[in-house]
Amino acid sequence: MSRDDRQSAVASASYHVGARRAYVETMTLIIAVANQKGGVGKTTTVVNLAQASAAHGLRVLMIDADPQASLTIYAGADPRALEAEGRTIHHWLLEDRTPDEVIVPTGTGGADLLPSSIRFASAESELLSAWNGASLLRERMGSLVEQAGSGDRRRRYDLVLIDCCPSLGLLTVNALAAAHQVLVPVKTDYLSLMGVSLLLETVERVRARLNPGLEIMGVLPTMYDRRNAHDREALDELIELLGERQRVFTPIGRSTVFDQASVEGVATLISRPEHKALDGYREIVARLTRRTAGERREEVTIDGR
Repeated sequence: MSRDDRQSAVASASYHVGARRAYVETMTLIIAVANQKGGVGKTTTVVNLAQASAAHGLRVLMIDADPQASLTIYAGADPRALEAEGRTIHHWLLEDRTPDEVIVPTGTGGADLLPSSIRFASAESELLSAWNGASLLRERMGSLVEQAGSGDRRRRYDLVLIDCCPSLGLLTVNALAAAHQVLVPVKTDYLSLMGVSLLLETVERVRARLNPGLEIMGVLPTMYDRRNAHDREALDELIELLGERQRVFTPIGRSTVFDQASVEGVATLISRPEHKALDGYREIVARLTRRTAGERREEVTIDGR
């Protein structure tokens, strides 16, 4: 594919996503971290944003919406054991388990986890046969983010991060229908860049049919090596084609510290907070904490306390 063809494909997508930017006010911010391409850093992004936000005092829930259960494993949980105990997203979403029955405190970083397992792969066919198959996650979300109790509408979480599976099927559509914002990690190579157009077109369809308030939080370049000419060219093209309509965050650098952190089960932002490769994550966490601090002040004013 020529450079002109690549530019045309991405520019077409940017046209579709630039028209509407409605903000949805909510006490709990729900962000889907999505890209139909695997290996672009979705799980690593969720873990780092979740644990760093929790370290700043936010109440955070991570939702593993991927049957591969990478987020569940990263958090130190055993998907097979949780499946046997009936404590996964499948049991909550499709078998009416309560949040208290399925949410797992991770013990590291202060963020809770709604875990997944390979059984969640069957949810795609089960959702196809349900009349609300594209929006079931959104309909059930209230039970996750609100405290239990008669008449008690107080939130239990400030932030929910959904780790989406690498596809654009019903599992990802459910996440987009439930979210207020979508964050798109993109590896800085041309194949990953071309996949962005399809995802952004899917976001536009979800806006039109299911979730008119869905915003694109931004595009997060990942695994970026500034010494590599290919990476630099891909990043320049991404900024050139999407930068005027979508926020392109500071790139996440390519580094072995991410592999080391995953073995430890701790976010790199927690174990190596000053590492230069993490600038993009720090930028996003700063946005999240400022946004939540503002809402907490508003909540105090409304309640009169």
